[in-house]
Amino acid sequence: MTLLELKEQVMFQTNNDPEDIEDYLPHVDDYINEGYDRLIKVWDKAHIYTEAYAPLREDTDEPITPKWTHRYLADWATWLVYRNGNPQKQQRGYAYRNSFEEMLAKVADEGGAAGLNADGTQKQYKHFINIPE
Repeated sequence: MTLLELKEQVMFQTNNDPEDIEDYLPHVDDYINEGYDRLIKVWDKAHIYTEAYAPLREDTDEPITPKWTHRYLADWATWLVYRNGNPQKQQRGYAYRNSFEEMLAKVADEGGAAGLNADGTQKQYKHFINIPE
């Protein structure tokens, strides 16, 4: 997913709630990049900030992690949109936070980028069922 698609997913997940637009618009890039940075740290244990792991800035930028991890970045950003809301909104956000945290734990269990086969292909993630492409 591109940065633009991730932002659109966040807006969809927040039900396009007009009350959330003020929270959403100015910070969504930062929220997505915060999740991306957390994912990179788990994906590549030798994470050192370089251009290879540069933040997503342009709408056409795409995370370098496997495609099936991308939608979880929208989950993290959705949690952050809801986190600062009223208790009802916070309650809605917990499912998105838990989804993201579960993905991080599973990526860590599988070895992240170190979980590559000798030919450079990704090992099958045994903890994930029906990984979308």
